[in-house]
Amino acid sequence: MMKERQQQFLDKVCAEIKAKKTHPEIRLELANHLEELICEKEATGMPRDEAIAWAIAQMGNPQTLGRELHQIHKPRVPWGLFGVIALLSAISLIGMGSVDAGYSDIVKGSFLDNALRRQSINILIGIVLMFGLYFIDFRRLKGLSWVLYGTSLIGILVSIFWGTQVNGMNSGPRIFLILPDMTSYRPFMLIVALTGILVNRREAANKKTLRSGLFEVGILLLPALFLLSLNALPELVMYLAYSIVLYLWIIRDWLKSVVLLGFFLIIGLIFIIKSDYLLARFINAINPSLDPEGYGYIYQVMREVLSSAGWWGHGFGSVEQKLPYVYSDMLPVYLIHCFGWAGGLLLAAVITWLLIKLLSTIRAIREPYGQALVVGLAFFLAIRFAYGLAVLSGGMMLTSIPFPFLSYGSHVWFEYAAIGLLMGIYRRKDIGGVQENTVLG
Repeated sequence: MMKERQQQFLDKVCAEIKAKKTHPEIRLELANHLEELICEKEATGMPRDEAIAWAIAQMGNPQTLGRELHQIHKPRVPWGLFGVIALLSAISLIGMGSVDAGYSDIVKGSFLDNALRRQSINILIGIVLMFGLYFIDFRRLKGLSWVLYGTSLIGILVSIFWGTQVNGMNSGPRIFLILPDMTSYRPFMLIVALTGILVNRREAANKKTLRSGLFEVGILLLPALFLLSLNALPELVMYLAYSIVLYLWIIRDWLKSVVLLGFFLIIGLIFIIKSDYLLARFINAINPSLDPEGYGYIYQVMREVLSSAGWWGHGFGSVEQKLPYVYSDMLPVYLIHCFGWAGGLLLAAVITWLLIKLLSTIRAIREPYGQALVVGLAFFLAIRFAYGLAVLSGGMMLTSIPFPFLSYGSHVWFEYAAIGLLMGIYRRKDIGGVQENTVLG
């Protein structure tokens, strides 16, 4: 009878807690606390039935206790991240609207015609993916890690054997016109796949061996070799950066990570030095005056546009005839041309805010797989933003890597997907048990 009273008390508490996955742990914790109070009173000579009644009374009103625990364990909405993503979306649409207004006569009938409508569709698809991943349980992805890894490699192989050349790089078969450029999803899928694989291996391994270490390094290097065969050098560099950060965070092998990093840097430098084309582009990005009519031309134009923008720019819809690709590679430069250095500072502030929120998310997560996945996704976004801001300086070599969330293209699908998965992990940070609360937003 008294046992039933304890169960009824626990049932009333849990009835107020919406996150049902927390119920078993909360029931166990409260039951243990009740038993401690009961034993404490029994030690003074109080009969057990009276000790149970006293212990339940000490716990307080079960509905009130349940509502308090619900506040602790309810899903956390990352309003701050939602806000900064909304701002970036608005900036992208303003940029596309300005392109439409200024270049409508020039691009009429071409692919660029109505860039605002096209980018709106891309952003809408990205938002659907973002909310889809926001509401799924991210832990399900852990068991799909090898499937995602294999799918990513197959996608690269498809591009190698059936892709079309775009700026010297295979971009994927053009027969799949309904799909986005395959270069867009490789990094995202590989990050999710490698995180699960490395976390699973760390949890399963009782002892580190040379064989297991070589196997892990091989898992990292195989996609790198495929990307090298694809001639996707920018994505290769980005992938190597992601993979080393993930390896270091999950496996915690500093020596091996430093050796890998040194090896990649040496190979990269040798590759650049031996390629006259890459070396010329790299040098002219630093000093465009060496070849102002050739490799240095675009960097000269960028510097002229940025220096002539002034604090308030030339206004919405203004045209800069010398600036190419204003809808994609040059969109951030074009935004400064239109809205001046003040607009550029605002963009930098929004990106800084996003990076701070990403760092806060990493610190808030305690579950090992979730935290590792957040680290990988946050670094995936942060390094692309860092590159994009470096390009704005006018001294960074231009590549095929687009500016996240802003530039035109289907790459935004996967950037929204990454932020959705990241926010979904944060949303569940307190559902799996009693964890430290960190409010994001």
